[in-house]
Amino acid sequence: MYIIKAAGMGDPGFVGLYRTTFGANPPIDQIIAALLFIISGGIWGIVFALLVKHPSTLKGFLFGLLPTLCLWVIVNPVVGKPLFNGFTTKGILMPLVFNMVIWGSFVGWYVKRILGSVSIH
Repeated sequence: MYIIKAAGMGDPGFVGLYRTTFGANPPIDQIIAALLFIISGGIWGIVFALLVKHPSTLKGFLFGLLPTLCLWVIVNPVVGKPLFNGFTTKGILMPLVFNMVIWGSFVGWYVKRILGSVSIH
């Protein structure tokens, strides 16, 4: 996400969300926002591991739709943004790419790998 910022496309979405909720405190807000973003990804990963039987990369990819919907329908209105990011191309595609393609696929692969290495006697 910081590559996108370096390309001139603005701060990562989680930084904007943090600033909307708690105010801007550069540069500490970047660090705190990134930590909260990582923690929330971990929580969603735990939810995936608990709910999905026989995890796979594809199941992780599909599960990534849940945090995306949560962002569009719950988080955005709470912080004063429109539902579904106002249906802008960037507002629709970026959460799908990050939550499904990148995060979801990784989580599905990782949980499958971890559970596959656990032997139950």
